[in-house]
Amino acid sequence: MNKEELLNLIKKGMVCDEEFLKKVYGYEISYPGYAEKALCKLEEVGVESARGDYARVRNYWESNGEKNMVSKRSEVKRLSDLEEKEIEWLVPAVIPRRQITVMAGEGGCGKTGVWCAIAAAISAGRSTFLVEPEIPKEFGNCKPEQVLFFSAEDSVEHTLIRKLRKNGANLDNIQAIDIAEKKFADLKFNSAYLEQLLQEIRPALCIFDPIQSFLPDRVKMSERNTMRNCMESLVGLGEKYGAAFLIVAHTNKQSSVFGRKRISDSADIWDISRSVLLVGETEEKGVNYISHEKSNYGRLWKTVLYSIEDERIVFKGYSNKKDRDFIMRNEQNSRQAPKKEAAKQFVLDFLRDGEKEINELNKVADIEGISKYTLRVAKEELAAEGKIQTRNEGFKNKKYYISRMQDIMTNK
Repeated sequence: MNKEELLNLIKKGMVCDEEFLKKVYGYEISYPGYAEKALCKLEEVGVESARGDYARVRNYWESNGEKNMVSKRSEVKRLSDLEEKEIEWLVPAVIPRRQITVMAGEGGCGKTGVWCAIAAAISAGRSTFLVEPEIPKEFGNCKPEQVLFFSAEDSVEHTLIRKLRKNGANLDNIQAIDIAEKKFADLKFNSAYLEQLLQEIRPALCIFDPIQSFLPDRVKMSERNTMRNCMESLVGLGEKYGAAFLIVAHTNKQSSVFGRKRISDSADIWDISRSVLLVGETEEKGVNYISHEKSNYGRLWKTVLYSIEDERIVFKGYSNKKDRDFIMRNEQNSRQAPKKEAAKQFVLDFLRDGEKEINELNKVADIEGISKYTLRVAKEELAAEGKIQTRNEGFKNKKYYISRMQDIMTNK
C-alpha cells in the first residue's frame, strides 16, 4: 500500500490502531511532514487520540528501532539454506494445503452441501466426490484428518450434523462452534481466538461460511485492497499450522460478469485465493456444477456435475463447460423463456384438430417466426411433460407424425 492509499483509508469510523500508526511512522521517515498530514486528517474525522497514540508509537520505534531491525534481519535467509518444496494438496489439483480456496455461488445452489461433502470425505479419509472418479484412491487423501468449520448461516445441531452424517463423515474428526455460542462473535480472520483454535486443533481443513461473517469490524468489502489486507493473516496461519482454508462467498448477480468479477463485493477475494471454485445450476433440473476457475499451482480441474439427493451430494459426471458457458446459456434461456412458452402453446393449438406431420408443423412455426431452436426445446418439454407424442411410418421414405397425448387417450 503506497502513502496515498494509506491516507485514503482515513475516514469516519475507521479503526486507528497501532499497525496503522506504524505505517504512518514508516512513511514519515522517508517523507518528512507525512505524519502531520495524516494526523490532521485523523483529527478531522474525529480520532481525538491520534496524536498521543502516534507519539507513543514513534517513541517506541525511535528507542527500539535498532533492536527491531537486527531482529528482522535475522529472519532473512539465503535461499541456498532453504529446502525447495513441492505443493501439497488436500484435494488433489483442487484444494492446496496451507492456502486459501474460495467457493462462490448464488443462494440455493447447494454450497453448504458441497462443503459438507468435502469435510465428510476429509474426516473419513476418503477421496472427495470432486476427484474420486479420476484419481486412484492411493493418490487421494486416504488418512482421516481433522476438520474445523464455522457457519453463520446454519445451526450445527439442527442442520449441519445431519448433512455431514448423511455424506459419510467421521464426526469424531470434525469440530465446530455453533453460531449461538458467545465466542462465535470473536471469530475473525485476524483474531487471536482463531489462531488459538488452529494451534489447539491443527485441522487439515478450516471452513468459513459465509465470508462476510468473519471480517474484522468496520471492514468494507468494496474498498480496494481492503479484503486482501484482512485476509493476508490466513496465509500466515496456513503456513504456521498447516491448515487449508475453504471460504464460502456469494457470486455477483449482474448479467454477463465472468472471471474475477464473479465474486460479490470484491475482486480482492479472487486475487488472494490460490484456487477458486464457482458453483451454479445447469440447464438440467436438479443438476448443479462446480467449475474450477483459478489455480495458481497447476492446471484447472474438470467441471464437476452433481445433484443433491436426501441431503447427500451425488456425483453425476464431468463437463468440459466452464462457469461462463453455463451462465451464458442460462441467460439465453431466461431471455427465451417467454418465447418458449408461446411456442409450446402454438404446438398444442396446432395439434388441436388431431395428428399432423412434423414437417407441416415446422413450416407453419417458421412462418409464425418461431426459431428452430425454440421449437425444438418446446417439443422436448411437451414430450417430457407427457403432453405430446411422435411416431413414424414407412421404411425408405419415412414420415414423422406428432399428436397430443390427450387425443390419443380419447381415441383409445
